[in-house]
Amino acid sequence: MNLISKIFIFLFLFAPILPAQIVQTMYFDRFTHYDVDDWITYAPATDITAVEVGDDYVYFGTRFGGILRYHLYEGYWDYPFTTSSGLRSNAIFKLSYDERNRKLYARNAAGIDVFDFGFNYWQPYDGTMPPPRQPLNVEVSAFKKDQKSYQFPPYYRPGFNELPDFFTGRQYLFRPPNEILDPYNRLFHIKAQMVADKFNRLWIATDGLGPAVASLTDNTLRILTQSLPNIYPHDVFFDGDDIWIGGLSNGYIPSGICLWKGNPESWQYFEAGLISGIYDHNIRAIAGKGRFVFFGSQQGLVRYDKKKKDWETFTRHNRLLSEEINDLFVFKNTLFIATDRGFNWMEIGYDAIQRSKNRKLNNIPVTRIAATDSSLLFATPYGIYQYLPVKDRLTLLKTGSSVLDVRIGAVGFNHDSLWFAGQNGVAFYDPATKSWQSFTQIRFKFYDMAFTPGIVWFATSEGLLKYVIQQNYWYLYTTRDGLAHNTVYRIDVDGFNLWLSTPSGVTVFRWYRPGRNE
Repeated sequence: MNLISKIFIFLFLFAPILPAQIVQTMYFDRFTHYDVDDWITYAPATDITAVEVGDDYVYFGTRFGGILRYHLYEGYWDYPFTTSSGLRSNAIFKLSYDERNRKLYARNAAGIDVFDFGFNYWQPYDGTMPPPRQPLNVEVSAFKKDQKSYQFPPYYRPGFNELPDFFTGRQYLFRPPNEILDPYNRLFHIKAQMVADKFNRLWIATDGLGPAVASLTDNTLRILTQSLPNIYPHDVFFDGDDIWIGGLSNGYIPSGICLWKGNPESWQYFEAGLISGIYDHNIRAIAGKGRFVFFGSQQGLVRYDKKKKDWETFTRHNRLLSEEINDLFVFKNTLFIATDRGFNWMEIGYDAIQRSKNRKLNNIPVTRIAATDSSLLFATPYGIYQYLPVKDRLTLLKTGSSVLDVRIGAVGFNHDSLWFAGQNGVAFYDPATKSWQSFTQIRFKFYDMAFTPGIVWFATSEGLLKYVIQQNYWYLYTTRDGLAHNTVYRIDVDGFNLWLSTPSGVTVFRWYRPGRNE
């Protein structure tokens, strides 16, 4: 008898409704409670709107992704400044750095914000925004005397007619005065926002390729892709030093599946219509094992072979029950596929997609998958189903909770305890008391759940919900705390960090820091 079967022997036992069901929200000052890097958001930042050089960093304002930061001396990209850092909006219109008081100013969709490097946080500013940094007049005069020179003085902002004919290598093509063609012959532009630094480099804004930098010594131009593509993120997958990120296109280019490589660091996009084998890059789920990474799209299962660097899409022609995929889960050496019309599976490394002989879930959406040691758990609108792969047996589980177990949005299994959450509340089976605990007043739309020691996390339509088991304590994190958006689709645990996929970007939350309690 497996563990889940043992749990349901106790259905006749009393299923208490726990009394403490109040969800706490922020009651503290954010900037005294959190460090500036406790919440970090990575958002689409391909459209650069402003460029400014500070003492240590060059700053790139973006249309959707806040402010990108590159360290001028040590040559690395630091985490971006976004609403998670205290900005009131990620839509940046103008930047200026005041070297006298060492403050960075950002005009954004909500007004003017200022970052004080002494206090290390952003706050609204009701004064006049200072002008961007400018070179000394004597330096400009000396430069302009040499009509053939491209050695711009520090903080000089050239016009298009002052630019050399840049060399871009094989991947891109520069066409004066300001056009750039990408490898797929798509047209982008250098914007008027450009500024030189004191190392003979010109930092450049583009309208879709992200930041760029030109060497004024040899006139070479490099595109510095440094963000998510234009997507609403839905899932993250850790693949060694690399991170795969998928989501739904926001209508701008470039879009696609994102690969954030860790060593050396780079960002790559894989777009349907440009990459053979990808039918659709609107992704809701990612999973992988070994040399293969799988993506659940709206038009089938996409598989990437890292060894062959080859993409392939599987559809109903390959026996998928539906091409609308909601979740992917690797169980032992098998990939299970949750679709809008049931579930399939595929053995890792093989091409054949399998179907269960049991047709109970055919034409029924499977929204999420979890696993025990020997079985799979499927969340559906009609309850939780248990599947035994060895026997190809499917069973509807009737829980003993006080929460009506239909329209389930998330299901999980941790330390012999089964959890589920849906439109009627949250419930879990407590193996210590051999009874169900129910929270009928916890009413959200649930998308996912995850576990860290002593804590259960829920991705909801209203924020990131935390339940501390021993204290029977609920807390809801929202944009007031540092989330990019209050809708959270997925939770991926990476040690003391939670990676939260939201429509406004992927927020990394350092959930544990000594001395901090919500």
